[in-house]
Amino acid sequence: MAVPDLTTPATSVAKSCLPNQARGVAERAESRLLHNPYLALKTISCEYRDGNLILRGCLPTYYLKQVAQATVASVEGVERIVNLIDVTAPLPREGHEAREVSEVGEVSPL
Repeated sequence: MAVPDLTTPATSVAKSCLPNQARGVAERAESRLLHNPYLALKTISCEYRDGNLILRGCLPTYYLKQVAQATVASVEGVERIVNLIDVTAPLPREGHEAREVSEVGEVSPL
């Protein structure tokens, strides 16, 4: 299976899809993410090119990465999803120290 060229400008869309239609697909996908009850999904951006919906951003868990993909999967016009969402651990909350767990299960402050 060929991998799409993600280095071309976003304005290059399939001949059968006008630029306004491509923008509409990305906007519908982002709208679904914005209206999802998981607040973290509001930070994800969508770009649409040649039938490919490209998801970008950062989320704290792989579960939310999958939720984001499932949320936009049924958007009309999307043939394939390219999920470029990074999963990064959230920063410790204020008042909570970051801790490291050793191989033997001991917890020590960082």
